[in-house]
Amino acid sequence: MSVIKTNAMNNFANADITDDIFFCRIMSEKQFALPLLQRIFPQLNIRSIEQPISQFTIKNNRKEHGVRFDVFSEAEQKYFDIEMQTTHDPTLGKRIRYYQGKMDSTFLKAGENYDLLPPTYIVFICTFDPFAEGAYKYEFSHIYDQTNHVTLKTGTHVILLNAYGTNPGSINGGLLNFLKLVAGEKATRYDPYLKQIQDKIAELKDNMQWRMIYMQEYNAIAVKERAEGIEQGIAQGRKDSIALFIRNMLAQGSNEDDILKTLMIGFQLSEEEANDYLHANRAK
Repeated sequence: MSVIKTNAMNNFANADITDDIFFCRIMSEKQFALPLLQRIFPQLNIRSIEQPISQFTIKNNRKEHGVRFDVFSEAEQKYFDIEMQTTHDPTLGKRIRYYQGKMDSTFLKAGENYDLLPPTYIVFICTFDPFAEGAYKYEFSHIYDQTNHVTLKTGTHVILLNAYGTNPGSINGGLLNFLKLVAGEKATRYDPYLKQIQDKIAELKDNMQWRMIYMQEYNAIAVKERAEGIEQGIAQGRKDSIALFIRNMLAQGSNEDDILKTLMIGFQLSEEEANDYLHANRAK
């Protein structure tokens, strides 16, 4: 039995709401997605949502870096992306920026006014504290740095939820209970919504067809991650080779113009890229 298949079987057996495949499957149902949005955004008074789309992908062309939203939904002309994040990603901020841009790119047609951009909400449910501040809920908006009294009204909202917060009084009881479930902890009180989620997980684990689907998805993700790892390794190896070449040429007293020309021809770099590499390695 392959390592990937063994890992898939173990993950399936031990899966809870933090398992990305289970999370996407469960939250693709209105009966689970709507109460979660209501708990995260009680101030919006959301009464209904459109059919959530799990693993919704936006990629305009083959060479472009696409995005895949875990759970994407519309509620009363507002758009929501909900992500389950179980690893601490130091590039999370830039990832959110890219997600936001991709989301916005689908809303306007040529010639349409920017006023037509709808409110968007990107939510990351984290199984760690992304900022080590102890908050259960981190909300971000565009505020003037000098006074904090002026807000840039972009209509975008970013929320990072931390399952291991230390300030329970800062959020509503329903959201606190859900985050307790994410953390694998006991809820502060009986919550029928959590019971429904746990029952759904048990139901899926007893479903042989869903088990096969899970295995296929897990395998596809594992293969993709392995391929991305190989690509990243090749890219890093190329960067290291260029850096070593520059340092060797400089140590031999080569003229920088000659180094730039060699970089552009030998490594097929643009003039700007060659200059960037030379600048980055000149003092090393």
